[in-house]
Amino acid sequence: MTGALEHLELEAPGDDFDEPALSRIARYVATANRVTQDFWGDDSRDTTVDEILASMRHPEDEIVRRFLVVEDGRDVGRSVAALGAEEGASVAYVSAWVVPEERGHGLGRAIAEHAERIAVELGATTLQAWADHRAPSEGDAALAPASGHGSIAADAAARLAVALGYSLEQVDRISQLDVEAARSTLDQHRAEALAHAGDAYEARSWSGRTQPELRDGMAALHARMATDAPSAGLDVDDERWDAARLDRLERELEEAGQSVLQAAAVHRESGDVVAFTVLLVPAEGRPATQEDTLVHADHRGHRLGMLVKAENLLQLGRLHPDRTRVITWNAEENRPMLAVNEALGFTPVGAEGGWQKRFSPAG
Repeated sequence: MTGALEHLELEAPGDDFDEPALSRIARYVATANRVTQDFWGDDSRDTTVDEILASMRHPEDEIVRRFLVVEDGRDVGRSVAALGAEEGASVAYVSAWVVPEERGHGLGRAIAEHAERIAVELGATTLQAWADHRAPSEGDAALAPASGHGSIAADAAARLAVALGYSLEQVDRISQLDVEAARSTLDQHRAEALAHAGDAYEARSWSGRTQPELRDGMAALHARMATDAPSAGLDVDDERWDAARLDRLERELEEAGQSVLQAAAVHRESGDVVAFTVLLVPAEGRPATQEDTLVHADHRGHRLGMLVKAENLLQLGRLHPDRTRVITWNAEENRPMLAVNEALGFTPVGAEGGWQKRFSPAG
């Protein structure tokens, strides 16, 4: 480092013409996108100003503090510290990025340590960071989580995490689907899954807000994502969801310029929503992202995961035929969901490491 770092916190604009606040957000976004473009080689993981603004307008469910990092007048990085808004939440997400041309001078550690301090101020006793990595190639040094599922290349991000006292607890496989190649088999996958599920279940799909009669059931499944999804050795805070929180999430996504495509399986006898999946389609032509998917534990073994994913991908083809790629993330230990994705045609393109550090409230 050649000068003192400034950590400039993002603030929600006071109105549509709050130029200083909007300018800082735009610089933050540009800085973040330089990092993702350097890693992925394209703009497929870019974020937008609208996405940041939408999140800042809806602070009810998560406390998020974002910083643009400046050194000697140059935008050199960005950081995030976030904690759930529920009473008693103790697991914070932290993230520190440095633009490619400024690496190798200790900036990563300095930015990360600042994010950690902010997380502690928020009340965290566990810190977690998710970082993109390459899957190890032959001859690469590799790191595996304690669970033994998956591995990552021991790259600079991994070395920094270890030096800061984090342990690798989980590896997510990042996969990509060629939608055009998969399209010819989606009807068959849906039909076979529906036949296996039998008359006990009904598949539904929709774009945009969830219908009123499904909101409570969908909210309950979102709450179970915190406890039912594989988490390896990662600490997890419980999340409280209701129809109002689901509505806030869907409004935020709409304001961010994302089309929300959803599919669910409904148990006919009880009327309960027992499986769901979400696709987000950005406005700028970037790939769609396969977000949360969950099958209620009491209803597993009926191919409902395949049913809702095939249903939603068919909806993507009908409503957004221009989208040729879908990106998704799955825990390497989640073999049932990985098997569904592999059958649909998803192929690995990278890995994401889930890093964790615990400490006492006294520090």
